[in-house]
Amino acid sequence: MTSERKRKNTSTRRAVLANEIAQAIRLRAFRPGEWLRQIDLEERFQATRFDVRSALDELAVRKTIEHVPNRGYRVAEVDRKTYEEILATRIILERAAADGIVAHIDDDAIARLEALAARFSQAVLTGSRTEQSEINRAFHQFMYSFCGNAVLEEMIWGLRDRGRGSQITVWSSHELLLKSDREHYEMMAALKARDGQRLAALIATHIIKGAPIGPTPIEPARPAAVTSPG
Repeated sequence: MTSERKRKNTSTRRAVLANEIAQAIRLRAFRPGEWLRQIDLEERFQATRFDVRSALDELAVRKTIEHVPNRGYRVAEVDRKTYEEILATRIILERAAADGIVAHIDDDAIARLEALAARFSQAVLTGSRTEQSEINRAFHQFMYSFCGNAVLEEMIWGLRDRGRGSQITVWSSHELLLKSDREHYEMMAALKARDGQRLAALIATHIIKGAPIGPTPIEPARPAAVTSPG
């Protein structure tokens, strides 16, 4: 195996493992501020010590976790002010994705989104909070995959994961959960109408919905569409 292929394989393993650890953090298997023991991660994810250390380094760069010299790694803790700033930045980025999504998504993809929305509706009625969270994430990941800008998509999910370090509870009431459910269908209606402005406004509302952190922020000016070159 060439050195270049080895490098790519190592990079792939690191990214996959980092995403698995990040998912565990999203599902609160590890809480904000909790120390991560490398030997426990090796056993939990059936990974080598080198791969675990590489994955932790990547998550530290993403700010999902933090590295404390001479102590180790712990899940990042996000204070209220930083959480509010994360939400404000998410609104800017995710609104910017709206026009690209409208331009690239097709009817088959909207049908797949509808199927995910229906699964979320069922999970609201009978599913666990973990199931609700994972289906909701799948809905938004699939929608944002059509934004036409891989860097923008990566930044969106990096911020979403970083926000998990907050103690603030998303869907702090059943009413907010039902509101999220309704908004999924409103987003699809905007997509079917090819209305990027409406989709951007719905995205902003959807981000704010589960964060009882004070007055609703003033809706920012609508940014220009962001698309990949060419």
